[in-house]
Amino acid sequence: MSTGNKPPVFLLDAMSFIFRAYHAMQRQRPMSTRNGLPTAATYVFVNMINKLRRDFSPEFFAAVFDMSAPVFRDERAKTMTTVRKFNSKTQTFDEVAYGGYKANRTEMPADLAQQLPYIRRALESFHIPILQMEGFEADDVIGTLAAKAAEAHHPVFIVSNDKDMLQLVTDEVKVLNPAKDNLVLDREKVIETLGVPPDKVVDVMALRGDSIDNIPGAPGIGDKGSVELIQQFGTVEAALDRADEVKKKTYRESLANNRDTVLLSKELVTIHCAVPLELNLEAMRTQEVDVEACRALFTELEFTTLLKELAPAVRKFAAEYVLEPTAAQVDAFLALARQHGFALALETSTLQAASEQVSEQESEAIEEREPELKAMSMFDLFDQPETAAAVTAQELRIGVAASAETALLLPVSAVKSLLEDSSVPKQVHDLKGTMRVLSHHGIALEGVEDDAMLYSYLINPTHATHRLSDIAARFSEHPLQETGERRLTEAAEAVYALTPVLKRDVEALEAREVYETIDLPLGPVLLRMEQVGVRIDSGVLREMSGRLATQMQSVGEEVYSQSGHRFNINSPKQLGDVLFNKMGLPKPLKYGKGKVVSTAQDVLEELALHNEVPRLVLEYRQLAKLKSNYIDSLPLLADSDGRVHTTFNQVGTATGRLSSTNPNLQNIPIRTELGREIRAAFIAAPGNVLLSADYSQIELRLMAHFSEDPLFVRAFANNEDIHTLTASEVFGVSPDKMDKETRNRAKAVNFGIVYGISPFGLAAQLGIDQHEARLYIETYFARYQGVRAFIDRVLEETRSKQQVRTLFGRVRPIPDIQSRNANLRGFAERTAVNTPLQGTAADMIKLAMIRIERRLKEEKLNTRMTLQVHDELLFDVPKDEVERVQPLVKHEMEHVIELHVPIIAECGVGANWRDLK
Repeated sequence: MSTGNKPPVFLLDAMSFIFRAYHAMQRQRPMSTRNGLPTAATYVFVNMINKLRRDFSPEFFAAVFDMSAPVFRDERAKTMTTVRKFNSKTQTFDEVAYGGYKANRTEMPADLAQQLPYIRRALESFHIPILQMEGFEADDVIGTLAAKAAEAHHPVFIVSNDKDMLQLVTDEVKVLNPAKDNLVLDREKVIETLGVPPDKVVDVMALRGDSIDNIPGAPGIGDKGSVELIQQFGTVEAALDRADEVKKKTYRESLANNRDTVLLSKELVTIHCAVPLELNLEAMRTQEVDVEACRALFTELEFTTLLKELAPAVRKFAAEYVLEPTAAQVDAFLALARQHGFALALETSTLQAASEQVSEQESEAIEEREPELKAMSMFDLFDQPETAAAVTAQELRIGVAASAETALLLPVSAVKSLLEDSSVPKQVHDLKGTMRVLSHHGIALEGVEDDAMLYSYLINPTHATHRLSDIAARFSEHPLQETGERRLTEAAEAVYALTPVLKRDVEALEAREVYETIDLPLGPVLLRMEQVGVRIDSGVLREMSGRLATQMQSVGEEVYSQSGHRFNINSPKQLGDVLFNKMGLPKPLKYGKGKVVSTAQDVLEELALHNEVPRLVLEYRQLAKLKSNYIDSLPLLADSDGRVHTTFNQVGTATGRLSSTNPNLQNIPIRTELGREIRAAFIAAPGNVLLSADYSQIELRLMAHFSEDPLFVRAFANNEDIHTLTASEVFGVSPDKMDKETRNRAKAVNFGIVYGISPFGLAAQLGIDQHEARLYIETYFARYQGVRAFIDRVLEETRSKQQVRTLFGRVRPIPDIQSRNANLRGFAERTAVNTPLQGTAADMIKLAMIRIERRLKEEKLNTRMTLQVHDELLFDVPKDEVERVQPLVKHEMEHVIELHVPIIAECGVGANWRDLK
């Protein structure tokens, strides 16, 4: 920033941004560490400081804080005991007691107060001095330092979002607001913003008052009136002296009867620029960041991204990265690798590279894939067959490491025999991705024992990503290069060095068995499923696309007719304007991006209970989503044989469930007619049929197992309908008088309890009042006392250990279980109860997949497993194998583990995924 000969001085109004950071994150899901320490405000504040340093490279920089001790304004305000308040209903002035300066301020939220020491530590780590002065506020310290710096001919930027600071603006002093795209407020901008120049800001503020600081101002005048009066009279004093000239009665009476109050208000809003302190520019001179202090702080606060961006480490994994090894170095590596094993890393594709290979009409399909691509392994390669084909003509290069001293870059042909030798132990990051790459080069990888990605996922499945670079940031002091010639050697050495650390943590969690029996052997199974793919009938989808386009147009016209306005239904901003401004529907407290009132699904669902337009918009969105994500996209993703090859992600959910992308087949609705129609487009290969095997009510069966509730156990043991039983027990309806609607209500209660539903949530789902919903839940727990005891037991154990386990031993951290934030704590409690159920179900189907794949191979069957969607598996089966495969699949699924109740897998066979019998 060019400011003249002398470098500018930056003075940060720290608390204004700390509060802004805190309240901004309150609208989102709060952040915390695994131990429950809130971190959101700290994270936002540190990012703001980092951006400020990056954008302006300040040479002189200080952060100014308030002190908790009384200030001179407190004493001055004590001289006033009463003030007048304007009563808008009666248009009169009421005299009320005056509580004093800032008397309206509530105590700082506890979860923000907890973060202040960490924010100060962050500033200290950045070597940004912290300034404060007893008896004065931060505004006064800033005003004094700004004046002194300006006298020394230094430009000054006051970094603040507080309008009070605008009174300090001069030719040398400006206010900088990073939250508004680095808006700089000079004299002209102040006039544009407030309507008066900087030297008149205190007069406007004196009339306007400040409810937050309990500055009374002139009652009844407000924002608009305060500007008009100062524009007319120039100062507060002149306005008071010439009150009889004011035309508006309310303003005239306010000025005439509140002189002392207004003059005191002016004193209180005026920033004191003569605080007894010196300007020490040398103490404010910017220094290099204390890397080790940052690393310690960000590690403690679990700021993975900041660890990489703000505190790059200096320690390297290996002493030497050899990009062109000699024959002797290669021989030495091969000998060491055969004896002890080795780590390897391969080249990767990126989201950008993948996007460059698709046409504009395919971009919509790629967008759906973007979140998974971002979460993929740093060294995951070639999700698109064409990407692999583009490089097979070249010699693939591979990074390898068999010691802590050296990593080599080699052509893959040099290690082909090692890669295919199952007796040589290997360490990788992302086994499935590594196998995929090598398979394109005719190499069948064997002998992998350690997968850094899977270890990381087992240690903490709640991390957003498990890329190698992120794992290195979490578990080492080594920031990996993601570009450059040596990235593969560095990655191989990282895998080699991280493996024992990760393995140790997995063993400490007692999760080694999960790794060896489920996670590691599942990768090759998923790869084979991806390679096989599932066949689709593009003709069915094209016909559906035309029908949906017509249906969307019809629903859209109904939206316009019912609302009385034509607008872009896909625009949240325009939709919000129609619903909340033009139609006057009640605004939610929830906000979307850019401070636009939210029109998210939950908001529209609530509004749809009382108005037809939100219901129609929800219908339109559902049609548009299905058309875009599936009906139009699936044909674009099919290969020349008409098969779609989804990508399964083993580390994409915190629950342990698999996810799939490009396309995401997990989210095809199965309970709607449109969802079922889409399934009709998934077909068997010629001469084959599709076989589906789906776990029946598996989470409720697991609830029976965990809770050992007598009624639950008896119902499943006797093959009774659990929803009919619940309707009988909770609603008092006998089975012989049970109708479908009553059973569905009982079903909602059963699954609602599993997912920790509240009376509010159940009321909304069933269309009843909260009192009735609460009664249902209380009756449920009175009948199923074992379920209540199970939930209480899980919550007690989770509060103690801050983690929860599946039946197989998979661990999920639940740090928010002790949070002081009620919403965060409530979500944690629901997660703690549901994870043993949903997580165990996920482990069961994964283990079943491994066993089924093994049986198919052992029995030399041509059946291929093609899809896994939640609790369902889909197979492409030759017709002459159905009688062998169906009982095989059913047996493996039902005997994957022994529960207190029977496990049932329901099977169906048909030409397409919809018509299964």
